[in-house]
This record gives sequence, C-alpha cells and structure tokens, in this order.
Amino acid sequence: MAIRQVITFRVQRGAAQAFISGFQPIIDKVRGEDGCEQYELFVGHGDPDVLVMLERSRDLAALQGALAKHYKGPDDPSVAFFKLVEGAPARERYEV
Repeated sequence: MAIRQVITFRVQRGAAQAFISGFQPIIDKVRGEDGCEQYELFVGHGDPDVLVMLERSRDLAALQGALAKHYKGPDDPSVAFFKLVEGAPARERYEV
C-alpha cells in the first residue's frame, strides 16, 4: 500500500530560500530512489516561512529505505539547514 506523508515546516523569518537550497540535494537524491513516487517541497502562498513537503512512496519500506540512506541525523553537516526550522515539523502519514 502506498504511503503519503505531509510534513509542514515553519522556518525562521526570511529563511525559506536558505532552507530550500540546503534541502534540494537531498530532494534530488530521494526522487531517484526506487519506490519514490513524489518528493516535493512547496512554499506557503500566504506565509512564505511555512514550507510543506509532500512525499508519496510505493510502500513503507521504500520510504524508510530512502530516509535511512539520505538522512544521517541532525549532526550530519549536509542537513545543517534543518537548524532553520522553528519547533518540530508537523507530520501526517496516510495509507493511499
């Protein structure tokens, strides 16, 4: 069963472009993974400091495999842009 995740980030005021630039290499890699059907980041129309990531994977194993391969934790220098996030992201997961 396909998995859809909707993750909402609030970044520091004016930091959306820096966050997007930092995230783009990971987005590009995850999109190339087997089982990835969608991995896109959107900027809020009414509030540009709110970003929404839409993810869709063939199944939970594909999603977890891609995340494990490309996200090594908060101390990984390739994900320093996550320090621009205010508070914990809101995560919603759905079976499609």
